[in-house]
Amino acid sequence: MVICEIEFFNNTRGIFYAGQLISGQVVIKTEKEKSVKAVILNIKGYAETHWADTEHDPDDQSNGESFNGHVDYLATRAYLHGSSSSIEVLIEPGTSTYSFACQLPITCPSSFEGTLGRIRYLVNVRFVRPWKFDLNFNRCFTVIKVMDLNSESLMLRVPSQVESQRTFCCFPCRSSPLSMRLSVPQGGFVPGQTVPVEVMVSNDSGVAVEDITVKLTMVVIYYSQPPSADTNKDRFEMVVKTGDGVSTKCRKQLTFDLKVPPTPPTCFNLCSIIQIGYQVEAEARVKGCHGGQSLHMPITIGSVPLTKKLQKEPRTWGEVLPPQQLDAKALILIGSEQHGEPLGSPNPWTADPSIAPPTYTEAKHISPDPQKFSKSKKKSQKRGVKGSRGRNAEAIVFSPLYGVFDLSNQKDEMTFRSNEPKTDGGYVNDGVEKSTWL
Repeated sequence: MVICEIEFFNNTRGIFYAGQLISGQVVIKTEKEKSVKAVILNIKGYAETHWADTEHDPDDQSNGESFNGHVDYLATRAYLHGSSSSIEVLIEPGTSTYSFACQLPITCPSSFEGTLGRIRYLVNVRFVRPWKFDLNFNRCFTVIKVMDLNSESLMLRVPSQVESQRTFCCFPCRSSPLSMRLSVPQGGFVPGQTVPVEVMVSNDSGVAVEDITVKLTMVVIYYSQPPSADTNKDRFEMVVKTGDGVSTKCRKQLTFDLKVPPTPPTCFNLCSIIQIGYQVEAEARVKGCHGGQSLHMPITIGSVPLTKKLQKEPRTWGEVLPPQQLDAKALILIGSEQHGEPLGSPNPWTADPSIAPPTYTEAKHISPDPQKFSKSKKKSQKRGVKGSRGRNAEAIVFSPLYGVFDLSNQKDEMTFRSNEPKTDGGYVNDGVEKSTWL
């Protein structure tokens, strides 16, 4: 029997920010001698997408077309025993400990587990055994993209609003308009922060509004790669609140507080096959057979909150680097004298002492189905479709952890101020399902 334990130094929950140095140890315990060709330590980071066109047979995806995407962000290797040669070596009985360190690229996107794809990071120890299947031990860890809202666009500090009008019936019986305005006091937020959403409804029509619903929605777009390039989309409703209706010939203003739950930062530019965005949506449901009126605006979710003072020079996290190539030498084995030493850069929010450290929680609004994802991929592989190089991790059920901030002391700053300039931060679309923020 072989026991293999993977641990992280000074980070028992395995939560890292892009650009930090991962350090930890692998503990191997055996009761008797084991013959192996090699024991390989791998640290991997990759994004993958997969879905199948089940138009022909929804119960058997083997008849439909398969769409796949795969991008590597981290692919490192170190030999704990043996080498790339086929010569067998013996592992002596007892306990062996190996310490390691690995630099995360600053360009790593955040960990994400979705229904049609995922961004995953893991430590893998593989025992290459003669005349037997390889033995794998895995431990996934969370990587969070560093998105300091203070270093992004200054427009994230400016109040935003979007408006729309709608009339009912046709000329010459067309009604007076139902006007709707959606406003937020700023464009950037972090998990744990409350988004105060103001909805102004002026109902000059003859149709009563039954209720107003406001949502904070996460929109994920998945891309596949050639030869079957295509896109797919998920919508996750993170927070939903419903308010009063508006009678005919009346005007009403409603304010909704939407608390941002644990969730990954907005990401458009770091992952070419999975893009994550957020938007606030408002819908007025009207009586009768008329369709409702809806509008929405995009917002940005970051991993470092906006501070009260404007930074003269935006803070930088690590060095400004171009997109990094895979570096197989980024993983090194370190000596026993370095055990337990704090390695790597400090957390990105420590530059501002007014920001309390976040707590870390898994996202509840995302509902991935890893068994369905793996089952679907195996069927496509049987049809000769090239699968992911991360197949060892397919059966692992993993929930990333995201930082949640307590910014209750800054609540007084989050108010609507009519004397400040406003900008149109969103756009209107009667069919929210058809919306896009790209």
